[in-house]
Amino acid sequence: MAETIETRPFPPFLPKNTTVMMMGTFPPTSEKRSMEFHYPNFQNDMWRVYGLVFFDDKEYFRKGEEKAFDADKIKAFLSEAGIA
Repeated sequence: MAETIETRPFPPFLPKNTTVMMMGTFPPTSEKRSMEFHYPNFQNDMWRVYGLVFFDDKEYFRKGEEKAFDADKIKAFLSEAGIA
């Protein structure tokens, strides 16, 4: 039986001021991603939870009216908050 080695599709994200690290599983296949960043599936509530906790707005990280999250907005927030 041949082994299949899965590789992560995204590079590590590690802001210099990181004090908190999120751990998760591999992202979904590319056709299920709404962006090219961690936790990319629009059906996953990760970024909605972060929006509620930090901004009292579950749609804070949504990209307009699209069924997608705004990776740039997420990266900016994580960098400022020191979250990897």
